[in-house]
Amino acid sequence: MTVSPDTKQIRRIRPRNLLGVLSFLKRHPGGVAVCVGLLLVNIAIEMTLPQVLGNTITGLRDHLALGNEFSIWPFAVLYLILISVRTVVGFVLGPVRNRTIQTTLTDIRSAVYNALQRLAFTYHDRASSGELISRATTDIWRLQDFLFACLLLSVDIVVSLIATTVLIFLISPALGAVALGTMLPTIALIAFYAGKLQPQWRNVHDQHGAMTTVIQENIAGVRVVKAFAREQSEISKFRDKKETYMSTLLTTVNYWASRVPRAQFLYGLSTPLALWIGGRQVIQGEMPLGDLAKVVFYLMAIGHRVGMVGQFTNIMQNASASAERVLEILEETAVLKSGSRPMPPGRGEVVFDNVSFEYSSAKSPKTKDNKESPPPATPRPVLHDVSFTAHPGQTVAIIGPTGAGKTSLVNLVPRFYDPTNGRVLIDGVDARELDLSQLRRSVGMIFQETFLFSASVAENIAYGRPQATRAEIEECARAAQAHEFISELADGYDTIIGERGVSLSGGQRQRVAIARAFLMDPRVLILDDATASVDSKTERLIQEAMKRLCEGRTTFIIAQRLSTLQHADCIIVLQEGRVVASGKHEQLARESELYRSLFNQNSGMEIR
Repeated sequence: MTVSPDTKQIRRIRPRNLLGVLSFLKRHPGGVAVCVGLLLVNIAIEMTLPQVLGNTITGLRDHLALGNEFSIWPFAVLYLILISVRTVVGFVLGPVRNRTIQTTLTDIRSAVYNALQRLAFTYHDRASSGELISRATTDIWRLQDFLFACLLLSVDIVVSLIATTVLIFLISPALGAVALGTMLPTIALIAFYAGKLQPQWRNVHDQHGAMTTVIQENIAGVRVVKAFAREQSEISKFRDKKETYMSTLLTTVNYWASRVPRAQFLYGLSTPLALWIGGRQVIQGEMPLGDLAKVVFYLMAIGHRVGMVGQFTNIMQNASASAERVLEILEETAVLKSGSRPMPPGRGEVVFDNVSFEYSSAKSPKTKDNKESPPPATPRPVLHDVSFTAHPGQTVAIIGPTGAGKTSLVNLVPRFYDPTNGRVLIDGVDARELDLSQLRRSVGMIFQETFLFSASVAENIAYGRPQATRAEIEECARAAQAHEFISELADGYDTIIGERGVSLSGGQRQRVAIARAFLMDPRVLILDDATASVDSKTERLIQEAMKRLCEGRTTFIIAQRLSTLQHADCIIVLQEGRVVASGKHEQLARESELYRSLFNQNSGMEIR
């Protein structure tokens, strides 16, 4: 299932989607019961008010025509009491309804956020972040009207239409037939229009997601945009998406609005027909004048509810599209299932046992310099029968041409993906059998593109161990050669760094990330060209710290620098996903033509 579905596919309202959203209301049965109960009280009052008015009119007529005694005060007092009760109910109903709906929306937001944390990398590889943001914010916000409609409109419409129709039939079967004869065709007309509405709303929401993606990417890449003077191009791109969204939105709302005059005409026939038929009954003495007034009031109430049917239908269709988009996230199957075994005792031995791997999604992950090429829509083999053992305390360097599968290989260790064939063993246990959280806490990763959160330096370093003491944080910062520059910041370790760490230099961000990995005290370290953003002096200091801190740990390094390759305990040479050579630098320099070529290319030196 792709994140951006084909908007040309015809979709109709799916009750399952709406029921999936309504299931969240089950968590608040008390609030729902209070809302429905108070609403029924309001409906009962509304059904009673025309009776009071009609009886008042009949009493006044009889007083004027026949001289019967009549006092208007009891009716006025009763009417005042009823509207006062309705007002009190409204004061109580509003806060209870709002709390129930907003709490339910919060539950849905939490469920979506939890699902995004649970989903595997294969889902995020093919997902647009702007699209996911749109679903997690705008689509959930649209469900607010749907929950309001379910708590109030649905009960109000159904109960009121049934009650008013029954009351009209009790007054006059002929006038009841008039009410049904105009109400049912009007509702059928609304249903006809609504039947074609949901696919249009889904298209509107998808276009909104595409527009949000442009905004999100532009904000995230604003420095690149300005560096290449592409502001006008980005403005044009957004304008195109905005115009497409507006055109789709206007087409949808105009289509829905066109039902209003037709519906108004159809149901508008009810009042003149009722006055004609009921008026004749009043003239012939078959029905009191007050009863005709009751029917007119009830017909007005039905007209109001029929208008609410249109509103409710629109909300349902709109919400069905949003619910579908939200539930696609909630119902997405987690590709990776956590094992149940705890981490075994050991010092970080990693064994690749005849491992093969292929990406099955429409996209494969790419590093900053596009090390992994996007595959075709069909599965693309990345690794083929890879076998080797990384012993505890060893530093294993991974080298190979672009697209050889270096990043894909190390991503199998913390189970970002599972191998298609073969096994990855951590201290003798298949990684798929291990508790996933424990496994990933045992593997420290420093990515080529460093990501830091909008928080203090200390919080970023302690991200993997929030309970760490300040002394532990500073110790790891010193080991990563970060303590000196952190101390010079305005508030030291309490300095809030900007989003993604933009207030720090590339080398500083990388050293904070290295300190973050050290603090986790992992069995295995994975460094994806982790020293690419630091100068040679800082790299030397970091390498010295790494040599000291990596004792007893297995370290995988994707790097091209001469110093890293020469001091690695083992170098794995990949080509087209296969291990074509392995060994130490001196051995490979003698025996591997590919290694010599890569080494000469990346070091600027020549091995003969």
